Amino acid sequence: MAIIGIDTDTQNPSYTIDDFCFWIPKMSKFMKTEEGLRFFNKLYPIANAKVFKSVFGTDWEYAISLVIAHYVVLVGNQMSRPVGSSLAEAASNPAPQGVLTSMNVGGFSKTYDFGAILKSNTDEAMFWNQTSYGTSFYALMKSKSLPSIFVITDGNPYENQINDNSGSSYDEWLSPWGKRR
Repeated sequence: MAIIGIDTDTQNPSYTIDDFCFWIPKMSKFMKTEEGLRFFNKLYPIANAKVFKSVFGTDWEYAISLVIAHYVVLVGNQMSRPVGSSLAEAASNPAPQGVLTSMNVGGFSKTYDFGAILKSNTDEAMFWNQTSYGTSFYALMKSKSLPSIFVITDGNPYENQINDNSGSSYDEWLSPWGKRR
């Protein structure tokens, strides 16, 4: 059996807290603190496992910075919620955030438009739509094409297909698209 696919290189170059501070300057003061460094050290491995240089190319540093910033905001939002004395209070979800479209002062009322911030209503997008950094990352991710072709056969599907008279072998012909396993 042959499995032919396109491999994504998951090895990323080095990335530092200084790189993060360049791309997300709003958080640089916090990231230079002891607590910020702790956040970075915990969140960088998560982001590094999700964002690959081979997919994002020159946008990689920005993309990984957006993912880290997204997680920082999510964790920060959870930390800013009051701790409850009961399970119901401790497990309560924060209110979703949208764009404020109207507000009345007398009798105080607010109206939010959640559709204005959502890039997509898919389950995949729901996680990223929780912060502006996440929606920016999701939009950037959607602009990248991720290779995802796999063919499983009982033999070599290209054996009889290569008739270009160039003398190239099957492996040379296939190498730009993937590896034979």
